Formats: sequence, structure tokens, C-alpha cells
Amino acid sequence: MKNAVAFPHLLRARILSDLPAEDKADFLNRCEARTCEFPEVLLEQDVVPPGLFLVAHGRVDVVLTGERGEQTLLAHIGPGETVGEIECISRETCIAWCRTQPLTTLLFCPTAVVYEFLRTPVFIRNVASVFRSRMAHDNAVKALDQHGSLEQRLFLRLLTMCDGRDRVRANQAELAEILGCSRQSVNKALGRLRSEGIIDVSKGQVVILDPDPSLDELGAGSRDAALLKRG
Repeated sequence: MKNAVAFPHLLRARILSDLPAEDKADFLNRCEARTCEFPEVLLEQDVVPPGLFLVAHGRVDVVLTGERGEQTLLAHIGPGETVGEIECISRETCIAWCRTQPLTTLLFCPTAVVYEFLRTPVFIRNVASVFRSRMAHDNAVKALDQHGSLEQRLFLRLLTMCDGRDRVRANQAELAEILGCSRQSVNKALGRLRSEGIIDVSKGQVVILDPDPSLDELGAGSRDAALLKRG
């Protein structure tokens, strides 16, 4: 069965937006379908990739390894999203590792095929659009890290870390280390987000109930309490 028939939802992938229907099908059909039953490294940090991967089902984790071996989870990539497109086009090394979660299905598109589609201006625009959306997300994270409330920073990190079922498997100590604050502060922030109906917390995991709350409202209660206390 051809990929365009087996994975019809990928015809709506962002990287294929506004292409003629026959070109969308051609792109998918020229990819190699792969199913990873167990976690598997797709792209290695500091290694030039052989092409891009389009996620059909499951999830890919993007993890950065620092100079001292510390690992930072940068993003989760889900169905319809791609990894490796910028590096394979630029023929430069990957800036992070990309690892699959169990039972993840992907379509692998070799660099040579990607270059063929780059002859189409719309495809170039789509690649740029994907890259821009990632820059916008990174900028939002940096802005909140400097100016946002703890609740805002925590929620944005939870969104980055959540799996396909809107769950984050992390405890308060791990979240405190990521945010650079005390465990007690994280516990209070989790409690406020839970009281607002945005998350639910159980042992070893956080469940996101509202994936799109107003960021301006997150932490408003704690800021108001602080102002009253100072007043």
C-alpha cells in the first residue's frame, strides 16, 4: 500500500501545505515507512542527517546533550511534524538528538528527494514556515524565562514535555531543577494551576486539562496576593 493511502492524514502536514494533491502524494510515496517498536535514535547530535523524518504516528523527543553530559528536553514532535529538514538542506550537523518513543511510525525522506521538492517555491515557503514556528516558540520560552511568572514558565515547560496524551511524567524535584527554583515553589505553582482547572497532579505525573489557557491569567492570583502583601 502506498504511503499516501496508508497515512492520509499526512497529506495535511504543514510541510506539504498548498502543494498540488499529486505532489503531496508523490512526496509521501517516495518516503520510506519505518515503525520503531522500541525507542530508537533517528538523528544524532553533531552528525549530518541523511534526510528528514515525518512523524506518522507516535512521538519523537528532541534532546540536547551539553558539554558536561547533561541532557535537556527541547521538544516533543508529533504526527504531521518533521525533524532534520533544516540540517539535511544545509548539510550541517544536527544540533540535538532525536529519539522515538515506542511504537512510533515515521516516513523517511532522503536528502536527494528533499532537494527535488525545493525546486518548488511553495515547498521552500513551507520549510521556512516550520522553521519560523519553532523560532517563535523558542522566543516565547526565552521571554517567559526572563519576564513571566513561575506559573507561566512552568506551564510552558509542561507543554513542551507532554506526551501525546497530554501527560508529563516528571516529579516536583525534576521540574524544580528545570526551572531553576525550589521544590516548594514548584509545589505551590502546581497547586495554583490545579486550582484553576488547568492541570491535574498525581504521583510522578502531571496531566494537562486545558492546553490553551490565557498566559496573562496564569499566576495572576499569586501576583495579586504579593501586591496586597506589599501594600
